[in-house]
Amino acid sequence: MDPVKITIDGREVTTAKGKTVIQAAADAGILIPHYCYHPKLPIAGNCRMCLVEIEKMPKLQIACNTQVAEGMAVLTGSPKVLAARKAVMEFLLINHPLDCPICDQAGECWLQDYYMKHDLQPSRFAERKEHERKREIFGPNVVFDGERCIKCTRCVRFLQEVTGTGELTVVNRGDRSTIALFPGTVLDNPFSANVNDLCPVGALTDRDFRFKVRVWYLQKTPSICPGCSTGCNVSVESYQNRIARFKPRVNEEVNSYWLCDEGRYCFHELTEGERLTGPLVRQEGGLAPATWEEALQVVLRGLRAVPALAGILSGRNTNEEAFLFARLMRRIAPGASLAVAYRERTLDAVQKILMSPDRSPNFRGARDMGVDSDGAFDGLLRRLCDGAFGAAYVVGEEPERYGDAGAIRAALERLSFLVVQDTRMTETARLAHVVLPATHFGEKEGTYTNRRGRVQKLNPAVVPPPGALPDSEIFRRLLERAGEKASFRAPAEIFAAIAAEVPAYRGLTYEKIGERGIPLSETEARGA
Repeated sequence: MDPVKITIDGREVTTAKGKTVIQAAADAGILIPHYCYHPKLPIAGNCRMCLVEIEKMPKLQIACNTQVAEGMAVLTGSPKVLAARKAVMEFLLINHPLDCPICDQAGECWLQDYYMKHDLQPSRFAERKEHERKREIFGPNVVFDGERCIKCTRCVRFLQEVTGTGELTVVNRGDRSTIALFPGTVLDNPFSANVNDLCPVGALTDRDFRFKVRVWYLQKTPSICPGCSTGCNVSVESYQNRIARFKPRVNEEVNSYWLCDEGRYCFHELTEGERLTGPLVRQEGGLAPATWEEALQVVLRGLRAVPALAGILSGRNTNEEAFLFARLMRRIAPGASLAVAYRERTLDAVQKILMSPDRSPNFRGARDMGVDSDGAFDGLLRRLCDGAFGAAYVVGEEPERYGDAGAIRAALERLSFLVVQDTRMTETARLAHVVLPATHFGEKEGTYTNRRGRVQKLNPAVVPPPGALPDSEIFRRLLERAGEKASFRAPAEIFAAIAAEVPAYRGLTYEKIGERGIPLSETEARGA
């Protein structure tokens, strides 16, 4: 890196040759207002909002496309710059409908924010506003409002340069220019909803989230997408104890600024539906409510009474849960066959940008914790169908989804004893002798290890219903009743036990993992 020294607003900044003024300023913590600039997209330079004054240059320059040079002196807030910025804002608002009270972007709209900071004057425009298309459906996840669009072209450049699908373009000229779909196309690629995140002004909004809740009411929790084993960093945003949306969190080591549509909306399937709020134990008339004490006693008695035990753990369970599940099953039946649910699919070139071929976000971590002791998941299902097991403990999964549903269901019906631990009354749970109500990914704390071996932390975004317990707490209570006096209770304490017993995780703590995660290779490199 060739260092370059410049001054920005009188402050000396050391940056690198080849960087632009806006990048150097951002690295130094100085925000230069902008719309069309995005660090992961090609430069367009069309919004003119990032104009800055540079010593010895007669005209203002756009900071997004001006490279730094040794000794350059930049002013981002001089009277000349502020006047230009104010004029740009006035121009962008000429035809804007000024519909903030009903705009879904209100609260996170850059046009709104910059008006308050850089314009703040009544409109002088007395002529008729040019009207544009309203509520045009671009695709299953994107709706377009032409009157709000400032033609920054972030959406167009994303589809041209990142996904390569190119569904959108700019048509017409002057005040009639607008964003449009190419004829006969629909914006429906695996990353289509990212254009909603990229749009700074509410021209493109998310059909799934639109008009559900004002953004300033949302509680934002940093966490990990449970959609697949890429481990994309997300902000889980909730309102009144319900998850309202996922937004990508920037992590250059994992997902950069993006999130696939499958992961973005997977929380619907994983969290909606009527929840189990108490244990159920099978009686003569079917499943009947029981206390936790009664249910856990029946579980232990049933699992110990039947030889040949199978344990199936969901790939969405955390490392902490997998660690306790493996420990519990080994204590009850040392020869038990354990597997984490895992199935691969074929991805096309666009999906491969970010998506993994599975839907098991923590299959690698579960295997590290000792779940999968008996080969692949498919092998365990084959043995189940062949009648090799007398009892099974199924956590958070419906095995029928992973193979011949009829054969697997018949095999589960033949079992002498079946325990199902889940959030809802699934088809598998209806066959069980004991059903234990658990929590989903958004209600628990713990860690995932992604496909590439990066350990990252989940955080609870919503509160579980009364009567349901985290999987780790259920396993811990069973371990205690099985005779193991565990010294850990909270997820952080369980992770400390993992760090002490699992070599690849040695030396790790929640603090070291932080909000960006840490690769296991670093742990090994440290010799921890």
